[in-house]
Amino acid sequence: MLRLAVIGCGARATGIVAVLHEIESQLQLTAVADPDIAGVRKRLGDAGVGLDTTQFYDNEDQLLEHADSYDGIMIGSRCHLHTPLACKVAATRLPLYLEKPVAITGDQLSKLAAAYQGREQNVLISFSLRATPLYTTVLEVVRSGRLGRINQLQAVNNVPYGGVYFGTWYRNYDEVGGLWLQKATHDFDYLTHLLDQRPLRIAATATQMIYGGDKPHELRCSACDEMATCPESSDNQRRRGDFGGMEWGDTEDGSHDCPYSREIRNQDAGSAIVMYEGGAHASYTQNFVTRRSSRRRGATIIGDLATLEFDWTTEKFRVIEHRDDRVDEITVKASGGHGGGDHVQSGYFIDMMRGEPNAGGDLTAGILSVAICLAARESAHSLTFQPILLPGQTLDDLPPVTPATEVPV
Repeated sequence: MLRLAVIGCGARATGIVAVLHEIESQLQLTAVADPDIAGVRKRLGDAGVGLDTTQFYDNEDQLLEHADSYDGIMIGSRCHLHTPLACKVAATRLPLYLEKPVAITGDQLSKLAAAYQGREQNVLISFSLRATPLYTTVLEVVRSGRLGRINQLQAVNNVPYGGVYFGTWYRNYDEVGGLWLQKATHDFDYLTHLLDQRPLRIAATATQMIYGGDKPHELRCSACDEMATCPESSDNQRRRGDFGGMEWGDTEDGSHDCPYSREIRNQDAGSAIVMYEGGAHASYTQNFVTRRSSRRRGATIIGDLATLEFDWTTEKFRVIEHRDDRVDEITVKASGGHGGGDHVQSGYFIDMMRGEPNAGGDLTAGILSVAICLAARESAHSLTFQPILLPGQTLDDLPPVTPATEVPV
């Protein structure tokens, strides 16, 4: 029997627990710590997770008093709590499944790195994209050398459910840290993993043109005088059959938080350029107002011998040869959340609970991704290139970057 404890069991953690139960019949949900026990019971029950042997606690300290009764721990709390909770779990030395982003400030990142120094492999980060069958197939092609020497990656993430970051609790900046950390952390991870090079510097920009505004932060659609005319009201979204993610915040009143709140700080679009040690660079663009079939998530990888394009939305990738009249298009089907990555990641964690090594993205990858996101956030705010520094590093630890050969005149 494998005994799992969960700290913070929201919708995302509930989904992963359900997948763990699906792929491992010997898994037992032994303990859950969450301030909303009634809500957790309902979510887990709706997901078909048996609770006959589950002990519920109001907080993580009560749960951790029984750490010797668990084989692994999952943290699925809100983002600002990931680091403090993970630091508490560190003393147990148990395998940890940690939701991304692993931290939302530089101070948190330093504390997390110190807590797990030398034991980064003990933590599995929820980087599901790099575990998808599509991505692993793409990675095989890249690592085979078929593309030649790679000089550029062009990545895009057009999010069709972006309303979730403006009409639910995800709009609360102090809990999320912004959308570089909340969303781009996945993409910066897989881009860096693909290149297998150290990221050095980043330039980023972000805009807030569509959402945010002058409405009270506590306003909900059901209490708003503009319910009939507002394009993002719950009623109008229902009429056109497109909630865009805002319905994830719906409660008994059938409405969501106002996306035009004066306190919203999340971007509705952002772009970044990352410079890597080997000379290549990656561009990344994310947009949160795209809807329906405009969705896209993937990248174009360009080498001197061939170009590879892939998209998780279509489940396809193409390889275009540069020196031959040949184009290969391949479909890689997968079921389950995050393009099948959730199932693969869950299998990794089951193995870790059995004492096997971590086969996925560990805390080293999680820390690096957050370092890129924090630098992107600072760059967009300061309008400057920013160094990508890990905890404890200074500018002296970065290798020099060669300036562009196109000299201004």
